[in-house]
Amino acid sequence: MTLTEARNHLRSELLAVAAVVVPGQTPAVTQDPGPVDQGALSDDRGPESVCTITVETGDPTVTPDPEAQLGFAAATLESRGWKVTIAEPTDDRHELTARRQGYDLTVTARSTDWHLTFTGQTPYVDEL
Repeated sequence: MTLTEARNHLRSELLAVAAVVVPGQTPAVTQDPGPVDQGALSDDRGPESVCTITVETGDPTVTPDPEAQLGFAAATLESRGWKVTIAEPTDDRHELTARRQGYDLTVTARSTDWHLTFTGQTPYVDEL
């Protein structure tokens, strides 16, 4: 699999899960810069090796219920083969992490905001 194929797979998976977790809403891709060097932030130069994508969804007409949202997201991800871990809430932030075949994913919800954020990362190129 190429990095582009892995990116496309991750993007479609994030959109599909987000659509199931918040039915009746259209998830939006809010970050997808394409393949980047994993050391880019530290000014290391090297070949493109990873993709990170963020998808957001939510229903502004519903009072936020992050525990229920994350529970449903966890069940949806597990049914699709992801290994899910739900973290203890901190302040108003609720989060889960998931992993499958080298892909990493986080889902974040807040008790003060109706947005649900899905962020995923492809496996590194040498793992593809």
